[in-house]
Amino acid sequence: MTQHSGITKPALQPEDITMLHAVLRQWCREQSCEIGSPAAQHIARELVSWFECGIRNPHKLAGLMRHMHLDGQTKAGQSACQDG
Repeated sequence: MTQHSGITKPALQPEDITMLHAVLRQWCREQSCEIGSPAAQHIARELVSWFECGIRNPHKLAGLMRHMHLDGQTKAGQSACQDG
C-alpha cells in the first residue's frame, strides 16, 4: 500500500496496469498520438486517478478520457470521483 497525505491506497495490481495500459493505447490510437507524448502522459495520470477513485470499468474510463479531451479540462475526472 502507498500512503499520500494520510490516505492509504492499495498498490495497482499487474492486471490493473494491463487494463489501464490497454485503455490508454486505444485512446492514443484514436487521437493519433504517441503513448509517450505529453497529452498521453496527462491522460495516463487522469486514468490512474479515476481508477483510484473506484472507476474500474474500462468502457467508463474510456468515456471519461474522451469527455476530458473534448473539454480540454480535468472537470470530467473531478466529477467522476464524486459520482463514483
